[in-house]
Amino acid sequence: MKHHACITIGINQYQYLQPLSYAQRDAEALQSFLVERGGFSPDKSLLMSDTSSEVWGIPTYPNRENLKDWIEAMCKEQLRSGDQLWCFFSGYGLTYEGQDYLMPINGNPADIEATGIPLKFLFENLKEAPTSELLVLLDINRSQGARAGNTVGAATMELANQMAIPTLLSCQPDQVSRETSALRHGFFTAAILEGLNSGQCKTIQNLCHFLSDYLPLLTDQHLRPKQNPVFILNPAGKIDQTLLPEQLPATAAMASHNGNNWINSSPEHKNNGVRPKTTDNQVNIPLKLGQNHTNQKSKKSSNQKTPTQKAHQSSNQTQIDSPAQQNSTQETMSDRSFLQQLILWSGATALLLLLGVFYTNRSIFLGQNTAEPVSTAPIELVEDSSSTSGSEPNSNSTSTNNETTQTPQANSEVLLERSKASLQSASASSFSNAITIASQIPPQDPFYPTAQENIERWGQTILDIAEGRAKAENFSDALAAAKLIPQSSRPIYEQAQLQIQKWEQKQQEIEKSFAPVKAAQAGIKPGQASSYNNGITELRKIQSDEISYPQAQQLIAQWSAEILTIAQSRAQNKQFESAIQAAKLVPTNTSSYDAAQKAIANWQTQLKANNNDQNN
Repeated sequence: MKHHACITIGINQYQYLQPLSYAQRDAEALQSFLVERGGFSPDKSLLMSDTSSEVWGIPTYPNRENLKDWIEAMCKEQLRSGDQLWCFFSGYGLTYEGQDYLMPINGNPADIEATGIPLKFLFENLKEAPTSELLVLLDINRSQGARAGNTVGAATMELANQMAIPTLLSCQPDQVSRETSALRHGFFTAAILEGLNSGQCKTIQNLCHFLSDYLPLLTDQHLRPKQNPVFILNPAGKIDQTLLPEQLPATAAMASHNGNNWINSSPEHKNNGVRPKTTDNQVNIPLKLGQNHTNQKSKKSSNQKTPTQKAHQSSNQTQIDSPAQQNSTQETMSDRSFLQQLILWSGATALLLLLGVFYTNRSIFLGQNTAEPVSTAPIELVEDSSSTSGSEPNSNSTSTNNETTQTPQANSEVLLERSKASLQSASASSFSNAITIASQIPPQDPFYPTAQENIERWGQTILDIAEGRAKAENFSDALAAAKLIPQSSRPIYEQAQLQIQKWEQKQQEIEKSFAPVKAAQAGIKPGQASSYNNGITELRKIQSDEISYPQAQQLIAQWSAEILTIAQSRAQNKQFESAIQAAKLVPTNTSSYDAAQKAIANWQTQLKANNNDQNN
């Protein structure tokens, strides 16, 4: 029986990089869809995130060691010929000495080689798997520190092409993959989920066409820089590989919504890398993950039902009644529910109205004299339950231990501490939030000098972050950070404005230089040789002194090889005339040109022989 398996990885709380907001949610949502609606095997669907549950007593916390162990185990031990495997990653990716790396939760950008996971490691393990039905989806190269260089993804594209593993990247190497609170996902993952949910994406080709159209449109709708996905499909025949099983198994509907489906009965999550306690009802399936990992025998209590068993029991009970009885019962319950809710809400509304009248005229009802209200300065960003500003003073007694009136000085101290507590990450936005809170302390307050010192220091930190991004030629994010520096920090603000002018000019030069590259990439249609040839024609117009020239040359070589691959695929199907036409589109002065000419001669010979056989 063919199994559909997946490894979904999503990391939010990096130890050395700015935290992400929705990478974990991306992985959880895709894994949930594949198992619950896509027909993937629940016992072969692995989720690795900040809070994912253990599997067989083995942690799935996405540090470097666990990720490498699980990738090796899944590829070498859990698959067999004919199975299908999806590998999805949402998080940071960095480049070092020409190699692309996935960054685990403990990955350090200061030591990428020792703490990152080379994409080469992933692709080599996938290549050794006993099945060729593979799909890699990488949402890497995010903003705010993910762009250590502007070529993240180029080495991955070359690897995927060499290893002949279908791979989808979230954006072009010169673009930034982003996430948004409006969708609560990364744009790439949101587009994938939309395509799968639409039912239009039956094959990799369908998904590629959908993402090509929908992802740029989605980023435009949310006023974000455009993302153009990248597809590496070698050989071209894999473009017709199906994505999901044709018939969904009944067990898919009862998969767990949270964590790994291998341990539906284990609700505990990992927190900050600490392994959760082992439950007594874990599933025991042999798995080799090194000498340090041991498997435990499964024990299931006969008196305690798992969530899956409860679902089965509930399903069986409802199936006893006939359809007519079910409809009658549902109609009766619906009528009763409506009347109960109508009475309940009517009573609640009347009670609220009475309470409002009583509160407005409480002095009359209680016989109290009206007093002038105590005026207190509003503090919008402080939520402290001990504060009683705005409460009525007690005329009969002084403040007690349980009820105290908070002074403006106490409010300022709370603001100062709140501003420090808001620094949960070393990001420009985090320091900007701290400045906003501290700026509420008025000049006459005793804590004002301390607040101003902090604001000055935090403003300088934001400028340092911006300059660091500019040195990495990440001018878009450098500009975003520099614009967070407040005008109140006058010297730093003026210095930031000078840098902004310089960086905006640099950014405009880069955008102008890469405009032809983006235009060429936008015209690429997977499986269509002429689109690659047209793109190469446009790229060859880029001069050697332009910033985009190295990437243009790399794409020319890549697209030339892709044209030859398309031609070879057609020749394998005995479509020699079509193969020859495609191979003739391989441009001169490219690494694939000589091979294309030899192939053309060979196919012309075979075509001539076939014609002679037909004539005879």
